[in-house]
Amino acid sequence: MTDARIVRSREGLRTALLDLLQEAPLERITIRDIAARAGVGYNTYFRHYPGKEALLDDLAAAEIAALCDLTLPIYETADARQACVAVCAFVESHRALWSALLNGGAEGKVRQEMLRHALAAPATRAREGGLPGDLGPLLTIGSMVELLGWWLRQAEAYSAEEIGGIMHRIIIVPAERG
Repeated sequence: MTDARIVRSREGLRTALLDLLQEAPLERITIRDIAARAGVGYNTYFRHYPGKEALLDDLAAAEIAALCDLTLPIYETADARQACVAVCAFVESHRALWSALLNGGAEGKVRQEMLRHALAAPATRAREGGLPGDLGPLLTIGSMVELLGWWLRQAEAYSAEEIGGIMHRIIIVPAERG
């Protein structure tokens, strides 16, 4: 996609949805709200996305790719705990979106996309020596998705530092031991 207008419209729609998620839950946001916030016509919205879920999927794909860029180095860094904290800080920086993804019915898609990224990284597979095939990444990603979803549902505010520490202690350290 190289047409500048299409790129601007899609970026505007993604930004509008992200902004609106800071104000209201996904189920209360309408396509008219998104189009108005993005400064595009209602019909223009449908030239880009067939529905609200398609826009959310597009926004999620970019967020998941960025999160995976932070997650995968956990297996290679000398300070895996700080890498876990960085992952949690990233999720916290877009808390409303990640809440919508992980607690609004898209956690399976998130898990699948994160696993796809993990399995594409040769270093990740090499570190899982004690476990058969994709089991190590499958268990690690699944546990991370569950922990992050749990965190985002809590009324009590836990910091990214606290959750990153938990992630490191109960998910990453055991996975490294295989």
